Amino acid sequence: MIFSPDAFTGSILAVEGIRDAAVILNGPTGCKLYHSFLSDRQFPRESSHDPLAFQDEFYFGQPRVPCTCLDGEDYIRGSLEKFERALTVIAAKEKGLLMVINSPGASLVGDDLESVIKKAGLQDRCFVVENPGFSLPAARGFENTALALLKHLKIRSPSSPLHLPESKKKVNLIGLSLLHKHWEGSVAEMKRLLAFLGLEVGTVFLAGTSLDEIRESGDAACNIVLFPEYGRRIAEWYREHFGTPAIFSPLGAPLGFDANESLLREVATVLDIDPAPALAEVRRARQASYRQISRFHSYSGLPKGASFSIRAESSLAFPLTHWLYSYLGMAPLAVKLLPGSDPETAESLRMFLEEKGFCEAWERDPSLESADIALADGPTLKLLKAKGCCKAGIEIAFPEEGYIHIIPKTYMGVSGALLLLEEIINGLRSK
Repeated sequence: MIFSPDAFTGSILAVEGIRDAAVILNGPTGCKLYHSFLSDRQFPRESSHDPLAFQDEFYFGQPRVPCTCLDGEDYIRGSLEKFERALTVIAAKEKGLLMVINSPGASLVGDDLESVIKKAGLQDRCFVVENPGFSLPAARGFENTALALLKHLKIRSPSSPLHLPESKKKVNLIGLSLLHKHWEGSVAEMKRLLAFLGLEVGTVFLAGTSLDEIRESGDAACNIVLFPEYGRRIAEWYREHFGTPAIFSPLGAPLGFDANESLLREVATVLDIDPAPALAEVRRARQASYRQISRFHSYSGLPKGASFSIRAESSLAFPLTHWLYSYLGMAPLAVKLLPGSDPETAESLRMFLEEKGFCEAWERDPSLESADIALADGPTLKLLKAKGCCKAGIEIAFPEEGYIHIIPKTYMGVSGALLLLEEIINGLRSK
């Protein structure tokens, strides 16, 4: 059983990740309620969540993802009249960009939503995604909608006089979404690490960014693709339109010391800057972790020799597998990739497992093994624990089991590596 979100969810959260943009769902309330809850939980904008404060028509007591509330009659006679009324009300309340997305059922009706938008004179601040991919993987819907957004917005050319020379020190982070666990902490950590290279982050596409940041994103010195599943095609769009070089870490997302060092060296090489200050920060974290690992190993013999299983996208699974094996001496028993994984990163992972003598772990379901540590999404971990397939679990992906995080966290960068080590050691220690 796979619990990963689909392209419909990925498409909605792509736009909900922009501070001054909103999604209008053309569909029934059944498609709205979960996505309204999810977007507000992942990226709260309102200081209060009193349902009585959101009693406007089409909001149903939730601050996010208003919908047209289609019913059976609308699927027979069409929904244009209801959509026109909803668009008028929502456009008056939401002052930023609006993205209209059809629910799976509404997409079959075939209503001309564009005509209603043009009639209302909202074509400059409103665009439609008729079919984001629906049952395809979430990353596909995210990228499809992100590309539609880029085509709708007028990205300023790097030759514009509005851009200052300092913009050469600016980079964009591509492929981070509200669907990534601890995305806010990840943004803060990547900004902190890149500052050691003298770089500032322009836009984070698309997690917590603004429309102005996106419009000015064409002058970045490079695009750093954190998760290829969610950013490879976006980075290619920037390369074709602005000549912006794209940087991919050979080890996937920056999880673990090795992958972070690899990414920092790639950035420094492309931009011709000295990576030493950033690498020194990683080295300090290595030293701090060694003191704890060596003491834990001295009386337990662990984590060396402990086993692990992973269910995740390839951009997460590869750096984790590489790091847990190479740095901690742990053995992979099952590494199962989710649909929509990046093919290049997946092939690198397959070759790594083959090289290290763990061919049988490739694409093996974690539910078929009993590992010391399992790394996966919340529902998968719950299932694995119930079946006795892991002694401890680390929730690295979405969906979550509901734990509310108040202190910002991340699994990326130096801070993320230390957090993962903490959870691994304590998971082994408690069992």
